[in-house]
Amino acid sequence: MARKKEEKEAIVENIFGQPLDDLMGEKFKIYAKDVILDRAIPDARDGLKPVQRRILFCMFDKGYTIDKPTKKCAHIVGDVMGNYHPHGDSSIYEALVHMSQKWVSNMPLIDFQGNNGSIDGDGPAAYRYTEARLAALAGELLRDIDKQTVDMALNFDDSLEEPVVLPGRFPNLLVNGADGIAVGIATAIPPHNLKEVIGAVIHRIKYPECNLETLLNYVKGPDFPTGGIIYANESLKDIYLKGKGKVTIGSRTEIVTEKNLTQIIISEIPYRIKKTALVKEIDQIRFDKTIPGIDEVRDESDKEGTRIVIDLKNDAKADAVLGFLLKKTSLMTSYSANMVAIVDGHPKTMDLISYLDCYIQHQLDVVTRRCNYLLEKYKSRLEIVQGLIKAISVLDEVVAIIRASHDKADSKKNLMNRFHFNEPQVEAIVTMPLYKLSNTDVQVLVEEEKKLTEDMKELKTILSDQSKKDEFIINDLRDVAKRFGIDRRTEIKDEEEAVSQVDIDKRDLIAVEDTYVVATRDGYIKRSSVKSWRGSGGQNGVLPGLKEGDAFVYNTLLRTTDIILAFTNKGNFLYIPVNEIKETKWNEEGFHVSSLVPIQPGERLIHLFGVRKFRDDLYIVLLSKLGSIKRCVLSSFQVVRRSKPVCAMKLTPSDEIVGVTLTSGNSDLLVCSSEGKGSFYNENEVPITNPRTGGVKAGKFHGKDLATILSFLPEERDKVLLITDKGCTRIFDISRLDRIKRTQKSSVLFNSFLKEPHKLVFASKTKGKDLPYTFRGYLTNGENKEFLFEDFYVTPMEKYAKKPD
Repeated sequence: MARKKEEKEAIVENIFGQPLDDLMGEKFKIYAKDVILDRAIPDARDGLKPVQRRILFCMFDKGYTIDKPTKKCAHIVGDVMGNYHPHGDSSIYEALVHMSQKWVSNMPLIDFQGNNGSIDGDGPAAYRYTEARLAALAGELLRDIDKQTVDMALNFDDSLEEPVVLPGRFPNLLVNGADGIAVGIATAIPPHNLKEVIGAVIHRIKYPECNLETLLNYVKGPDFPTGGIIYANESLKDIYLKGKGKVTIGSRTEIVTEKNLTQIIISEIPYRIKKTALVKEIDQIRFDKTIPGIDEVRDESDKEGTRIVIDLKNDAKADAVLGFLLKKTSLMTSYSANMVAIVDGHPKTMDLISYLDCYIQHQLDVVTRRCNYLLEKYKSRLEIVQGLIKAISVLDEVVAIIRASHDKADSKKNLMNRFHFNEPQVEAIVTMPLYKLSNTDVQVLVEEEKKLTEDMKELKTILSDQSKKDEFIINDLRDVAKRFGIDRRTEIKDEEEAVSQVDIDKRDLIAVEDTYVVATRDGYIKRSSVKSWRGSGGQNGVLPGLKEGDAFVYNTLLRTTDIILAFTNKGNFLYIPVNEIKETKWNEEGFHVSSLVPIQPGERLIHLFGVRKFRDDLYIVLLSKLGSIKRCVLSSFQVVRRSKPVCAMKLTPSDEIVGVTLTSGNSDLLVCSSEGKGSFYNENEVPITNPRTGGVKAGKFHGKDLATILSFLPEERDKVLLITDKGCTRIFDISRLDRIKRTQKSSVLFNSFLKEPHKLVFASKTKGKDLPYTFRGYLTNGENKEFLFEDFYVTPMEKYAKKPD
């Protein structure tokens, strides 16, 4: 007969609808909480993240302490992962190595054997090759953990118990610092000096109402394991006042000169900076020739410490090179502190006082629980000792009762009924060896009873007296500081010293050499070496390369350390260091100035000055086409931001600059109009203003356009070369003009027929020009024209300007 099929019950699915936003928000909160509390942020009490705490506890539990041989890291990682931290071997080994690195941890908690990486960023050897054990100081974090001083919780599979926090008998959070990134929160706690932090804790215990200023006498600032120099400012105090702040860290450097060789020696570098990356930064500057003074960069570091050597060239200024490197490389960097730790199960930004109070409260809890544990232990032992002493006093009767009993349990029952012993006492009596019945051992029990009574009395005193607890904690901390404390590694200096180091004259970094600088009206500029100038025939009058239709406005021998002030027709000036102008051959056209400083389309260069020093006794006078003039001190044209044109004279939209000249402070000015009129007056007729202002009226020219301006030193009497738009040339003697007031009527420089008016297009002093003198002019149609002056005889005024034959 066929077997009847069993009917299966239908499965009913319980599906509950929930908006995706709510679901994701709820699950993300759970994830974020786990990351913050169980992974990335340390506990304020012991300064450890969960993985670090589990590693230390597992090694302590397994006996991998400083007094035992080192153990294979693979074994340690396996123990931790199998018993306490099932999150992957790489994270456990990384945390283990991190706690052993002397350039990361101020006081390493792991004693490591083998390759644990390097300050160069090298990774550690695989854990099958390395060994480790707890460092001596780590024992202070775990001391008395077996005395029920901290809460224990079940591990991930409920098979073992692990500590929620370690006793932490020194303030590890500040001593070793911490870094971590969680969800929406991060921590960056700098390491500090052990003796300084312990000093602050002791002072806070003694004087609970003390202020931050007093505590800062102990905690002067972070103390990084790599040393270096902290340049203190107000932000340093903010770290301890607000829990957030930023400090500048500089390398420790020294300039050494031996046997005509100058070197910069770097012996300490900023915290968290990879040494190889720093060396590469410096060597890249040498390779790119960003500054010319570096000859070679070497890393001579060894087991004795860091040593980076920078060889300098003979003509280099060591202070300037060092200042540049501090400013442009990781030789000087900043550290942003954000002291976030877990307090009462929640992340909290901690200032110095709140951290010290949290740590002190934790130590009070540890001491209280330790005393309670020992008190119970001593109390139990005292009962046993007293029972043994009582049993020995009635030994014959005790022996008789035991002999008359059937077994151990019956013996214990009969003794309890006869002498009223408790369970622990009778257990100790029936298991006591016979040799303990000697007079010597009886006396030992009496002394032990006395010792236990005294110890219990002391423990009760500590538990009932707050000052005794404080004294106990202070003595413990002083002992740790005495045994493990070291001197401060990181020096603290005033921020002004950092500013003085990096605040250098950039011209000190430039190799000083002569160079020819050429600029054209349309904005092309270049510099050429003296060698190129000679090789291309410059000494024989060969002109530099020029774009067709363009015209020269500047051609002068300067130094690479000089500054060019280039004035444009739009009333701006360009601030250009000579060394930043691209070097080309003499016969090439050069590069447009926009590659250095952007200018507007149609903006032309009018005049350039090479400045070696921005003096206060020299002046620049600017003249506009519509009749405005202004005077500024040369030093007022020195700028810091030079990435764009700077205003030299405020103009109306239809106006433009037609002339710029340099004066001595008492020079005479000749202002020329395009109609051939001139006004001759002292420069002090023009008030001194700032570059960004407008000018004053240049003279009485009846609204005619102005053409140019010339300056003459006091008592200088020179001739002026004039050229008109019709090609007429004239020589004018400046001594014909009398000095007048700026607002007085102008004088005639040349006469022309009304039916054939001439416009002045060029004026120049004849001083310094050799005869015969050839002037090359460029016409508006792009053609060039030469004007030959065989002599500089003055042109008679009665000789009218007319078109040349």
